[in-house]
Amino acid sequence: MAILAAMQAAAIRLVGKKPTVFFGANGALEIEFCDLLNEVAADIAASHDWQALTRIYTLTADGTSSEYPFPSDYDRQLLKSNVQDPENWIYGYRHVPDINEFSYIQNRGFQLFPGIWTIYGGNMQFTPPPRAGQSAYYPYVSKNWAQASGGTSKAAFDADTDAFLLPERLLTLGLIWRWRDNKNLDYTGDQEAFVKAIDEYSARDGGSRIYRSGVRRSLPNTVTAFPWALGGSN
Repeated sequence: MAILAAMQAAAIRLVGKKPTVFFGANGALEIEFCDLLNEVAADIAASHDWQALTRIYTLTADGTSSEYPFPSDYDRQLLKSNVQDPENWIYGYRHVPDINEFSYIQNRGFQLFPGIWTIYGGNMQFTPPPRAGQSAYYPYVSKNWAQASGGTSKAAFDADTDAFLLPERLLTLGLIWRWRDNKNLDYTGDQEAFVKAIDEYSARDGGSRIYRSGVRRSLPNTVTAFPWALGGSN
């Protein structure tokens, strides 16, 4: 279904009007909707590691470089995104998120098999440099959540015939509360409906949820603190 239907549904609920064209139209409502639509879609895409936006990229090393660019549609890593070595069925590349630890290992020439990786400078960094022909593959979230009528994916809507790769009902609900917010109108119930819909759709999707509310958080690779005083009784 094209995004036109999602925008029309929002317009009907807001102003009782059903425009036939949005992109390219000169009306204030149509211009506002086109501007808000991409913002709403970007928020929806960022709220969850959606399966529909998850891709796998494979890079092939040249034997000398230690850094490699991301694919052109790269947006972010998954919450859990391992870099695998297809030639090794036991070990993958170890992730070192702390750049200080990464540079410490790199500068001292430690050889952790098959290697370690981190991200800085807008590229994926490896140490030691993978040998020529060696591959590494990893999942990522694509920034291309829009799709042209011809099937080409892209990072923003620019035509009424475009489609959304995620549930288009979320666009309608998001437009409603964002438009009311822009007009300084009460949008409390509308925002709640939007958030509730994201929760429902993401619960049925297998990806990792990014935004969390009302739950106890814990960080990976951490241990819960001992809940009593240490060093003797009080």
